[in-house]
Amino acid sequence: MSVTSSGRCLTVVLAVALSASACAKVPHTEKGEKEAAMSEDSSQSRTIDGYTYTTAPVVAKLGPHRYAFPANLYDDQIGPSIGGGVALTLMWPGLKAAPPGTRPTRTMADHYRAVTASIDYLDAISASDLLTRQTSTEATTEDGSINRNDPRRRLDLRVPGAEQFGLTPYAIDEQRMALFSKAYEKQFGQPATRNPRMEDEWYIARAADGQLATFIKCDQPEGGQEGLVIKGDLLVPDDAPKVASCTHYFVDSKDNLAVSLFYPRVLLKDWKAMEDATRATLARYKVQ
Repeated sequence: MSVTSSGRCLTVVLAVALSASACAKVPHTEKGEKEAAMSEDSSQSRTIDGYTYTTAPVVAKLGPHRYAFPANLYDDQIGPSIGGGVALTLMWPGLKAAPPGTRPTRTMADHYRAVTASIDYLDAISASDLLTRQTSTEATTEDGSINRNDPRRRLDLRVPGAEQFGLTPYAIDEQRMALFSKAYEKQFGQPATRNPRMEDEWYIARAADGQLATFIKCDQPEGGQEGLVIKGDLLVPDDAPKVASCTHYFVDSKDNLAVSLFYPRVLLKDWKAMEDATRATLARYKVQ
């Protein structure tokens, strides 16, 4: 896959930020900043440390396409990243932008509720091929390589389970994993490195024609706990040592865009609402 370099960097930064927040849980306070839905009044503003945050439209370019997102919809509530990378943040449960100027002072309670979307234009491959490439080893291994048969990295070598939230979970096939480990050890003289606790859960949704439509990877809960529990409109820390998170991939085939959503695993049940809200946002603010 080839995307803009700024987009690749942005995705890495977002993933690192989410991981850091997951490992540094902060005690919950009931007084979370109740961030309201985005106002369409472009004159709405707030000044912090000499900078005025607004809801005014700021243009972003994704390949040949232009979008005029309100400034407060961007993750930093300012605009696209240098070089053109686009990150947007929707606040759960309403999945609207936060009021302008709340990003620098956001509480941890509201940080947990932030659903971040990293959006990239695909400049070298078709968006319709992306999810297939992400769920296989074809693009990342050489022909004949033992790693091409790693059951952890191939959807076709995983085992489908019972549907959850409209998604099909795909577990690692332990019999295939045992055969892979033997073959790996025979070739390299030592077993394949493995830490089952750190292996991602995979979830898939398909389109009506059977093609991949959504691919979600999530951290495993620890002892059945996800790090957060839902209490009304708040996400409250439980006793787990870290927050389990998900990375959610889908595409906009019409405009050849790749979208990655980042959110706590406890919100997996709302995956469709988050995907639909992101699609609606892209459609609403496209200007060219």
